[in-house]
Amino acid sequence: MNFQAVLAGLPDAVIAVDEALRVVFWNAAAEELTERSARRMEGRMLKEVFAPDASLVRRLSETLAMGLSRSETETSVERPDHRVIPVSIVTAPLFDRAGRVEAAVAVVRDLSRIRQLEAEVRRGETLAAAGRMAVGLAHEIRNPLGAIRGAVQLLGRELGAASPLQEYTTVLLTEVDRVNRIIEMLLDLARPVTIRPVPLNLHQLLERVALLTEQSARERRVTIVRRYDPSLPPILGDEDRLVQVFHNLVRNAIEAMGDGGQLTLATRVSMNPLFGKVDMGAGQRSMVEVQVLDEGSGIPAAARGRIFDPFFTTKERGLGLGLAICHQVMEQHHGAIQIDSIEGHGTTVTCFLPIAR
Repeated sequence: MNFQAVLAGLPDAVIAVDEALRVVFWNAAAEELTERSARRMEGRMLKEVFAPDASLVRRLSETLAMGLSRSETETSVERPDHRVIPVSIVTAPLFDRAGRVEAAVAVVRDLSRIRQLEAEVRRGETLAAAGRMAVGLAHEIRNPLGAIRGAVQLLGRELGAASPLQEYTTVLLTEVDRVNRIIEMLLDLARPVTIRPVPLNLHQLLERVALLTEQSARERRVTIVRRYDPSLPPILGDEDRLVQVFHNLVRNAIEAMGDGGQLTLATRVSMNPLFGKVDMGAGQRSMVEVQVLDEGSGIPAAARGRIFDPFFTTKERGLGLGLAICHQVMEQHHGAIQIDSIEGHGTTVTCFLPIAR
């Protein structure tokens, strides 16, 4: 058996160094995790690649010095673009025939997907709690709201169209309707929505959304640019629910560009290692990516971990339910949604959806 081929094919990153901390082995998973190629890494000193105080360097150094395995259940690895990836590390010594430590190996496991799943579970619990609250409040609030709306309509008719007080009844009716819409959004989190997935042309769906938002984009001096993959296969989804998601995302992107700019809609078959293929119960299914990119002010770093939480918003006027509902819809499609943002440089929202077989 070719053991080097076995190590090369492992899903976890495997990195081996000699006694001088020079890289002697770097498998494909290590390339993917660190975004550094094996060809360029082999023969280089590990301290030239990572900071001397990096966990990977420290644990391998300790293993070489003491001849003992070392581990960290949670630490991080920094990529060339300075993105920090959560990982776990286990190191082990490699001995020569005389029993002397001649090398060390590290197995580095990417925890990104695990942390993401944990966050999604917590978010799901919060959404469920919000939904239960909405169901309980909806009946109690809607009845008096209906009575208030009816009374205001009667008052408006009594006052007549020429009355200077008519504008106040209009405001009252508008606000009652707004509260009703808020209740509907809350109930959307609680209702067991049935998804009816059918093969869809994703580009036609995005064009429908672009048409719906064309006027608001023009008013804000936003130009919509398409970067569609012409060979994109049909996706599997519920048209109405997906229009709801992309309309929300495009509207958010337009609103983020107060001084105008370029909004880009992009599609491609996913090569993302986390979402390129997802097991949907009947085996793995390939995914596509839909990206909504804006040139707005970006999302503050402190807020990025909470953007999908219900009732959290960075807008002056907003409920913080839009992205929570988008996240819920993507989960119902066995897909995913992620947001990358650089403060002052814009935001990229990526949705992953299954390809129709």
